[in-house]
Amino acid sequence: MGDIFGLVIVRPLGLILLGIFKLIGNYGLAVILFALLVKLLCMPLTIKSKKSMLKMSAMNAELQQLQKRYANNRVKLNEEMTKLYEKHGVSPTSGCLPQMIPLFIMMGLYYAVQQPLKFMLGFSDEVIGQLANLVGVNMDVAGYYGQITVAEKLGQMFQEAGGVWPDAVTAITTGQGELLNIDFSFLGLNLAQTPSITDPQIIWIIPILSGATAFLSSYIMQKMQGMNSAAASQMRMLNILMPLMSLYFAFIMPAAIGVYWVFSNVFTCVQEIVLTKFLRGKQERKEAEETARIEAEKEAKRAAHKAAQLEQAQRAKELNEAKAQNAAKKKKGGK
Repeated sequence: MGDIFGLVIVRPLGLILLGIFKLIGNYGLAVILFALLVKLLCMPLTIKSKKSMLKMSAMNAELQQLQKRYANNRVKLNEEMTKLYEKHGVSPTSGCLPQMIPLFIMMGLYYAVQQPLKFMLGFSDEVIGQLANLVGVNMDVAGYYGQITVAEKLGQMFQEAGGVWPDAVTAITTGQGELLNIDFSFLGLNLAQTPSITDPQIIWIIPILSGATAFLSSYIMQKMQGMNSAAASQMRMLNILMPLMSLYFAFIMPAAIGVYWVFSNVFTCVQEIVLTKFLRGKQERKEAEETARIEAEKEAKRAAHKAAQLEQAQRAKELNEAKAQNAAKKKKGGK
């Protein structure tokens, strides 16, 4: 991982996670609230994307007509589709950014969870190495999750010392970062642990829920967006791939990432239902108002045309009457 990504993305996310953890004192709840915070921060982009998707759904009939008309002319089809998008003020790529941002955040969160001493507590690699030596952890052997192991052992020292930090720990960390006991337990589960496919345990519940909520999220998005047959077919593939990916990654990453993914999916489901109903209702009201305005204009034109016809008929009648009177006068004068 590059230093820029760590400095710009991971460290700020680690500080946010640390702040929530310090506020509520529960690591699992901190991860859940972190997922909620991400959803709220991405809400403006999500609303913009949702509006664009609803407009595209409303364009399905026109798109299908273009696809039939230019089925054998791909260049012309693309040109006409571009014109149609411009006409309705829709960008087909507008939904990509709101989906990419959570992925970057999840990557950042992964490193914040994987390396809590560095990205949450702010210790340097040198201090982390000294702490590892103190608790008897060989970082070269411990692998990717060595810092989690060190954090857990430091927590054990903290508990065994009666809730205070031993002098050996404070001598290393004073003035170097923020020394804090991180308890990774949540509802009887160790969120620092990585579930193992070959070792069935209760922690398997997290990957299973991750896959299930990913499927539910994809299914609800498909239903709410009212996709055409081609898009629905692609979405059905995602309904299979996304849960499998969620299941796989939840088995190879610390359980805290799985918890984040589970609740991110849950929040996505709620967000999708609420936003779609609200925005679709707003769009339908706007369309109804526009239809009523157009009908009112047509009715006004019809009334004006009818009035003009009546006025013209009245003038013609008056003209005929005048002609008749003039003819009668001439006839009388001639006698």
